[in-house]
Amino acid sequence: MEIFLIRHTAPAVVKGVCYGQTDVPLADSAERDIQIALAPLPKFDLVYSSPAQRCLRLASALAQRDQSPLVLAPELQELNFGDWEQLPWAQIPREHSDPWAADTWNLAPPGGETEQALWTRVATWHRTASSRPVGRCAVVAHGGSLRVLRCLILGRPAEDRWSWTLNWGEHARFEPA
Repeated sequence: MEIFLIRHTAPAVVKGVCYGQTDVPLADSAERDIQIALAPLPKFDLVYSSPAQRCLRLASALAQRDQSPLVLAPELQELNFGDWEQLPWAQIPREHSDPWAADTWNLAPPGGETEQALWTRVATWHRTASSRPVGRCAVVAHGGSLRVLRCLILGRPAEDRWSWTLNWGEHARFEPA
């Protein structure tokens, strides 16, 4: 099986604003960005997508191009920042954000989730999805969930999740054993 991890294209978010599971729209350049992202990608047998519109637009274009099934996977959503969603990072009191930033694995923003919870839900999805026989699949998701997925595919520890990232609209190919 070949797996392509694909990050959504640029969202229309003001720089410095905290967003994770908020369903923000794509940038005005979305149509062009999506076409650029699609160009180097091969044909897929199956496309998985986070349900966020910033992922779904690219995933839908890919599934339509290839006439392949599109499967929504809520487990691939970005980290939930809870009460911090849509706030400028500069407005989040440092006495709250600093302890969280020092231990994102165990601490959650108020009303949000830990990175350990993100890991658990992506790992649950991965176990199910990897048992499905597919020749080549695409996974269109977010920076956080794709970092976790890469670690799971490669058998890397959670501590390795921050050593890798994809930019907007970029992809990476994996061929798990």
